[in-house]
Amino acid sequence: MKRLLLSAALATSVCATTANFAQAKRDPDVQKTLQRAYPGAQTQVMGNETINGVKVYTVNIADKSGAASSAQVTEFGDFLLYGAPQHSKELTKQIQTKAGEMFQTAPSDIQLFRSTSYLIDVPTQAQGKGKAQTYQIRLDPVGRVLDIKDAKATAADRPAQQQEVKDANKVKALEKIARDRYVEGDAQLQAIRESDVEGFYEADFKGAAVTLNDQGQILQVREDVKGPDLPEPVRKALDQLVKSSTRAQRVEEEYFQFTQQSATGNAVTVKMRADGDILQVVNAQAQQEEEAVVAKHKQKGGAAATPGKKAS
Repeated sequence: MKRLLLSAALATSVCATTANFAQAKRDPDVQKTLQRAYPGAQTQVMGNETINGVKVYTVNIADKSGAASSAQVTEFGDFLLYGAPQHSKELTKQIQTKAGEMFQTAPSDIQLFRSTSYLIDVPTQAQGKGKAQTYQIRLDPVGRVLDIKDAKATAADRPAQQQEVKDANKVKALEKIARDRYVEGDAQLQAIRESDVEGFYEADFKGAAVTLNDQGQILQVREDVKGPDLPEPVRKALDQLVKSSTRAQRVEEEYFQFTQQSATGNAVTVKMRADGDILQVVNAQAQQEEEAVVAKHKQKGGAAATPGKKAS
């Protein structure tokens, strides 16, 4: 299935205004960050916890319609994860159809979430006649590594560019929504194209791109970020993990989550993009059993390594 990746070829060298994009999405004032994502909504900070050394606030939200959702916001103003009431019945129906193409039963407990991550291009340092290679590392806003992929394989997953929108009024309306919500400054609009997701479009700017519809629903934002503008936890993780890095991008995207029963009867949680691309499948029971086995193995290894202790 195609990935919901933006077709824009974002410039590696970012202009001065691009730094403002990243800064505009993050604000140490949690309330300002919340108002950007939930304009006009009532928000209440319920508490905080420390994740990977970063303070993360848990917030309850009630939007203008009274629909409830929740969010996790870092002390650096990034959304680790946040829920959003789904107002598009058409989009939910699309997900039910996509899931029905794979699973025996269509899901009924569909929930919409948004997450933030950082994609970092990391070149290898080949030895001798070895061929250098570039990997793409995905980290969350608290600096945890989520995935590492070969950059060429990632590029191959991207769909071909879709047809460009020629309707001047539609282009103007979509550009306004993108600029009002995400793209600040005078970044040049390069094109607006149809998306892989029915009813959505990809607005490509210099240094940023937004997937949205004409009702203002945002599926994904991808933007180039200069190294100094990366949140501190991400910078620290990179310093400790890799020898060097080149391009950095910030991605904020929506995905749907629902539950399915596996063949053994265990419930599995499925995370799926709007185009049907599956991000992750989690079997909680299997995960717990694996963690228990690993913990038991470590415990045995620790006991065997204790000096002076005799085997029983």
